[in-house]
Amino acid sequence: MISFIDQWKLGAYGAKEVAQSLLLILLFFFIGNLPASIVFAKHGVVDLHTATQVLGFQTVFVLQMIPFIAVLLAFLFSIKRIHKVDGLTWVTARAKPSVSKVLLAFAFWSTFMLLTVLVQFAVNPQSLAWNFEADSFFRALLLLLLFLPLQVLAEELLFRSYALQGLNARLKKPWLAAVLSGIMFGMMHLGNPEIKEYGMVFIVAYSVLGTFLSIITALDGGIELAFGFHFANNLWAGILVTSKEQALQIPALFSSNSGSFDGLSMGLLLLGLTAFFALFKRLFGWKLSALIQNNP
Repeated sequence: MISFIDQWKLGAYGAKEVAQSLLLILLFFFIGNLPASIVFAKHGVVDLHTATQVLGFQTVFVLQMIPFIAVLLAFLFSIKRIHKVDGLTWVTARAKPSVSKVLLAFAFWSTFMLLTVLVQFAVNPQSLAWNFEADSFFRALLLLLLFLPLQVLAEELLFRSYALQGLNARLKKPWLAAVLSGIMFGMMHLGNPEIKEYGMVFIVAYSVLGTFLSIITALDGGIELAFGFHFANNLWAGILVTSKEQALQIPALFSSNSGSFDGLSMGLLLLGLTAFFALFKRLFGWKLSALIQNNP
């Protein structure tokens, strides 16, 4: 059986097809951003924090999700019309996607994120303020549950499927493909408000996270664990703590007076990633040699 990271051997992935797919993805992403650009320009807003105040969270959030839905449509076209492969090859090397792996990753990272908020509160109680408003919170939660899976799926298909498999097909080095796709994931967040406010330390964190997700995808043979992890991360990051610098202005349970990513935050992130990797490596018997060996 061909491993997940080698799935490009199964379809039409020449330079012409890859260029067509990338152009299509960029075109659909641009078109998907037009509604937000038009609405923001009409109301004279230039940042997400102001947009949320003027238009409300629900409108801004849906506008932000449209580009990801557009990218998914581009993927659907690319899979069948350009690369001529089964869409399953972009998701897993297994006979069918593993829902249990999605749930396991979601449960682990959800637990970890809840613990990090408790640690933050214990270390510095003044950094968090109770922000709960039932009506706005549950409306936001419903929107998150409806749209975040689509956003996460679009990013996973782009970085943990297309980029990871494509880079490996060219480089023949799974570990390098994982690192480069992780850096690409980090660079995607350059426009986020927290980057402008607090600097490139967030890009480092996003790149570390992206590389980690690419590594577990390569080792596990599919994007299920990465999807469950990523969905948990985005969901709880949204509904637990909010700050004005976040890309998504969500009426969360707590508000923070600082969105900075300090040494404690990085330490907790690395601790969580290490624990996740150790647990799932033992659970699924991952072989690290799959990352460092050259593919034939």
